[in-house]
Amino acid sequence: MKTPNKSPFSVLVNEFLENTLDQLVHDYSIVQIFHKQEKNSTKSHLLISVSKNADALKLQSKRWVAEVREQYQVYIYFIDYSRIEYQFSKGDPFIEYHCHQSSMIYQKEDSRSSLLINRNWKKYHKKFNRYEDSFHHDHEIHRVQVERLISEDSYNSIFTSFEELIEYDLEYLEKLYTGNRTSDIDLNQRINNLLIYIPELKQFFVKKNQHEYFVTELFDEAKKAIEEDEIIYNNEMFESLRIIEDSLFTYIEARFYELKHLIKKQYEEIYKVDQYLFPMEEYPKDEILERAIDRILTFVELEQIYYFHQTTYGKVTTYYLLLIGLNVNNEKIKSITHSLTSLFGTQYKFLLVGHDRYWIQKNLYQYQSFFVFIMQAKHLVFSSDEYHPEPHWQMPHHPQHNDLHFHYKSTLESSLQFYKLIHGEEKNYQGVDNLFALFLLSFCRTYIYAKAFYLPNYMTSEALWQLCIYADKDIHKYHYLFDQFSSNIFSFTDYNMSVHHSIAKVNTEKADQMKMIVDKLMEVLKEVVIDGKLLLNFEIDSLCEKIAD
Repeated sequence: MKTPNKSPFSVLVNEFLENTLDQLVHDYSIVQIFHKQEKNSTKSHLLISVSKNADALKLQSKRWVAEVREQYQVYIYFIDYSRIEYQFSKGDPFIEYHCHQSSMIYQKEDSRSSLLINRNWKKYHKKFNRYEDSFHHDHEIHRVQVERLISEDSYNSIFTSFEELIEYDLEYLEKLYTGNRTSDIDLNQRINNLLIYIPELKQFFVKKNQHEYFVTELFDEAKKAIEEDEIIYNNEMFESLRIIEDSLFTYIEARFYELKHLIKKQYEEIYKVDQYLFPMEEYPKDEILERAIDRILTFVELEQIYYFHQTTYGKVTTYYLLLIGLNVNNEKIKSITHSLTSLFGTQYKFLLVGHDRYWIQKNLYQYQSFFVFIMQAKHLVFSSDEYHPEPHWQMPHHPQHNDLHFHYKSTLESSLQFYKLIHGEEKNYQGVDNLFALFLLSFCRTYIYAKAFYLPNYMTSEALWQLCIYADKDIHKYHYLFDQFSSNIFSFTDYNMSVHHSIAKVNTEKADQMKMIVDKLMEVLKEVVIDGKLLLNFEIDSLCEKIAD
């Protein structure tokens, strides 16, 4: 009885892969297959040389290639033979390492097209140096071009040149990690494809949505401005783009080092880039915080949670948390807060600020001072992934109170309208409760913006007051006014933000309490905004005229 020939792919010790590769060599013109197993790792690599580039592209996009990578940690690269031969002549270190004679597990019979590398480092190192020097030479040309445009204030061209430089870096990362390059796809897809091989890159690009990134949107805006003969002024982003490019450059250099090391010493431990991974600062364990985080995560899928502040007044401790994730909307925040209150009672409270990362990025021109303090490693208490990116911070950033005049004016007019109604001769208090609620919310938002460069929306009155205390703890000394109120002032305020078809239940005593609060808080706001000279002189003059009227 004849014994069947043993498959050349049995060395992979994976029946699925063995059968798949057997089928591949039957259906396609496969020239060679090379296999590398990483030392001290479950990862392995298969470089498959194909006769036709069209077949290489078709096979690389097959679903089973991704499934094998995810399930078995086997990374597969389909490259047409002519490209392998060309890259070999250029001294490409990816090809030099993977196509070594010792790594070949299959070669087509009677193939005239085959490549077997068996030279040693001494014979190859000059080609490696020339290949690496070529990258550095062209990279420096791109870099000098960017810096020249910055010095000339050629704003739009700076962004397009940064895009070219970043694309150049990504192209080299593709070649060094996959042996190929994908010049026919857009920047978003290019980044996403590289994340398969370098997941650490996630920490350098803020996502706009599942497939697109903020920087690509920025580059598109610059191109549109050029087409419309307009200028895009966003020079605060130049430093963030430098940081991105510097990071990509670092990974390229690390990959060169890694491949050089692997070529010289086959199967040595792989060099890893870890200079950008900072260990999270250790906090003493806080059981309340840990239980709260566990409860929060049952409501919403989050990327990160930052624990950035805590206050204790009397027996009540308040935790301040920034939740970053998609769909962290007002209703979700309310549901989470209600659940935490049910879990912990009134002894522990939680101020929750929720945003998605893209919203934070888009609003840095106003709110960077607020978020840059919070989003620090020492405040991070939960992360779904170690490579979530920081926002691309504006550098330098000059905090400005844009539209503070309008916010202050709105609060002022709410107080003046409240006074008119409360001082009515007939003591008709209908609507006073609604005006008071409007004033309190308007005051809190304006105060927070003036003090902390953040303008919250859609929060409860209690949450807004807690943010006021975060913005400046001294304001807590006026909390006694709330304690003297005849009912829970926060419940009263939230209730009266809606219209109710009923007769007002405000009496003179309650009206006087409201007036005392409005008087004191307007004094505080005036001291911060007017006396603190946060407005321009003509804006202050217009407000004074309003008060005189």
